[in-house]
Amino acid sequence: MEVTSVVKDQHAAIRRAFWRAAVPGRRRDGEFRRLVRMLATHEAAEQVHVHPAARRAGRIAAATAREGEEEQAKQLLARLWQIGPYGHGYLSGLRALRREVLAHAAREERDELPGLTRLSHARRWMLGLEVRLARELAPTRPHPRVNGALANRLAMPVLGPADRVRDLVSEKFPGRGK
Repeated sequence: MEVTSVVKDQHAAIRRAFWRAAVPGRRRDGEFRRLVRMLATHEAAEQVHVHPAARRAGRIAAATAREGEEEQAKQLLARLWQIGPYGHGYLSGLRALRREVLAHAAREERDELPGLTRLSHARRWMLGLEVRLARELAPTRPHPRVNGALANRLAMPVLGPADRVRDLVSEKFPGRGK
């Protein structure tokens, strides 16, 4: 699957995850964690692969603007992570994050992804594989100080496994590993 399809599919999954994370009840914690993981890994993969490719395809301003939006969204996500799914202000924070992320995704699909059509079909296909692989290696929690392609490339082999261990601990022993 080529990169534009991969990214658009991930955006659609993120849209659905926002709604599931807002539903009250005992499943909210798990849905919130899935949303956080989805957002953290998606943005890291984009910063490592999509934005640099968009720059090479001539979409420099669009890629730079999207990276700035991702930094802001990461700050909101980190705050929401601290509040937690049952904390005071969770729903209003979730709504604010949802607005930012969905507007960012729409601008990305409008301004940045079309530029990738300048790349060869084989390169777009390979980029899609790279994005999917990066999501498997990326940190699963918000790290607001890790921004940009280089920082994410350096963080993936360290923070990715560390976050996954913390995720396992928090699943097995609720209340720990946060």
